[in-house]
Amino acid sequence: MEPIPNKVITGHVIKILELPYEGECHVMCYMEPDCVSINVGPVEGGDQKCELNNATEENHAPFLLVNKPGFIYLAIEVKISH
Repeated sequence: MEPIPNKVITGHVIKILELPYEGECHVMCYMEPDCVSINVGPVEGGDQKCELNNATEENHAPFLLVNKPGFIYLAIEVKISH
């Protein structure tokens, strides 16, 4: 999925982390069974605020996306192998 700049999904945050790199937020989402999307943005000190979400704008409604300058919203595709 393509990131959506200056947007975050609301009402579905399951964990908030502060990490040095955006890529680490992707990894944390893959490791969290209920995570299907992330909000990422800068915080003071140079770290990234990483919000793990249990919903996407596709499986819920697009109205869950709200403006938040400097952040990006990204749905994470998780492939489960059997």
